[in-house]
Amino acid sequence: MVIDDQEAVCEVVADAIRSAGHEIVGTARDGVEAVARAEELRPDVVVMDVIMPRMNGVEAMKQIVKAGTARRVMLMSGEFRSIGFTLEDLYKLGAAAFLEKPFNIGTLFELLEQWTGEGSGEKKTTKSFPQTV
Repeated sequence: MVIDDQEAVCEVVADAIRSAGHEIVGTARDGVEAVARAEELRPDVVVMDVIMPRMNGVEAMKQIVKAGTARRVMLMSGEFRSIGFTLEDLYKLGAAAFLEKPFNIGTLFELLEQWTGEGSGEKKTTKSFPQTV
């Protein structure tokens, strides 16, 4: 599932994920919609922007993680320094990875391949530090 308030970013990320052979079960435009869609769709992986209207990605991630409605949540942001959290904070709150926009799409693919190849319900902590293109 891909969540971003900018439709163009959401479409580009979703198309890239599809091109790598993964299914996109849904999209959302803000954190409130993300929480509801995750409850409905139960995606394996959520790729979510941090800065969004109505509810930011960090709060949405916390709710999704607490409810157990996705196996992994990957956060992305182009304004990482302004969100008031360190990478360590985000991982402690439940983020499986963080990508700084613009990011190398290959990094996203590597993480998705690693996670979808696991097959078990066990969560492994994967840290992807910000990378820019």
